[in-house]
Amino acid sequence: MERGRTRVTYQRNPGFFERIGGSLVGILVGLVLLVVGSCLLFWNEGRAVQTAKSLDEGLNMVVKLPNVQVVSMENNGKLVHLIGDLQTDRALSDPEYRVAVHAVKLNRVVEMYQWQEHVTERKYDEGNGQTRVEKEYSYSQTWSSSVIRSNGFDDSFNHRNPGSIPVESRSYVASNVNVGEFILSEGLKSRISNFKQLRMEHHHVSDRHDVRVFDGMIYHSADPVHPQTGDTRIKFEYAGISGRSQLGPQTTVSIIARQLGAKLLPYQTLAGDVLEILYEGSYSAKEIFGKEKMQNSILTWAIRFGGWLLMFIGFGCLTSIVTTLVDWLPIIRDVVAMGVFLMNLSLSISLSLTIIAIGWIFYRPLLGLSILALALTPFIMSRMSAGSSRRID
Repeated sequence: MERGRTRVTYQRNPGFFERIGGSLVGILVGLVLLVVGSCLLFWNEGRAVQTAKSLDEGLNMVVKLPNVQVVSMENNGKLVHLIGDLQTDRALSDPEYRVAVHAVKLNRVVEMYQWQEHVTERKYDEGNGQTRVEKEYSYSQTWSSSVIRSNGFDDSFNHRNPGSIPVESRSYVASNVNVGEFILSEGLKSRISNFKQLRMEHHHVSDRHDVRVFDGMIYHSADPVHPQTGDTRIKFEYAGISGRSQLGPQTTVSIIARQLGAKLLPYQTLAGDVLEILYEGSYSAKEIFGKEKMQNSILTWAIRFGGWLLMFIGFGCLTSIVTTLVDWLPIIRDVVAMGVFLMNLSLSISLSLTIIAIGWIFYRPLLGLSILALALTPFIMSRMSAGSSRRID
């Protein structure tokens, strides 16, 4: 790590009315976030139910193909399940570096050795309406597959990167991929993504004199052990072994798709989703649909969290004016901030559960009403507590 200079600047702290103005703008932002979060949660529940119904529908009608070497027309148009080895009609090759592999996919990944800037910022309240800002710059070198623009560096003169990478990254995909007598669609091929690095073991990969092979990769460098800015290295990755190869045995895949003659295509369910599934390895139809249901559940909860977070931030923007009004009273400010935080947390959770419940009411009324009751619990308890207090008085 090479240290650069430290720059010091001073910022004027915003006045009271400026902070109030910022809080008013925050109210508008908060309203937008609440609307976006609500729409996201409602859409997500419908999507989750539709996907679950589509998977159940597929599992109930899928037909197991016992022999992938025979195309039976009686299954034409049906959703089928098959297991077999990947096959391609020819090897994929990169002629520039004389690389050829029997695989479904081959990637040439190019990286360039470049400078990158690191900025450490520290702020100190000077107590006189100003904030002291210290920015410390440091530099290191790294391999990157994209150009790091050095024009905006604090010290761009001594840490200058080239404007482009001299060698392009490329991807190759086999045009014809089969499992037995069945032809895979583009969608099925896209799900073959378990890439492994192809280690280069010899030095005759190119006619160029500046090419070196080191640690299984190709370097355009005079000294791969001590690279210089602008040097490039190339590694090759492959996925889906599809023929006789020193890389290992052919890749076995399990597929759920629609059979149309000898082609495997997307299957449109009555529930609304499209089924076109491929996993590497041998899996039964039940295991495949179980994996898809698990992925649907993970995605559903991830989007739920994202929707709740948008709502929490939205309520924070809406209530920021409350803390702004008392931020000149340190003790009161901290107490109010804690109360506002707990209120925002409660409101965001309750509103999120309400939106989720409304989404489920359309599909499973009993579950939706149960979630809605859970969402309203804090408000019911609050009313009961308020009623008890009035009776005591």
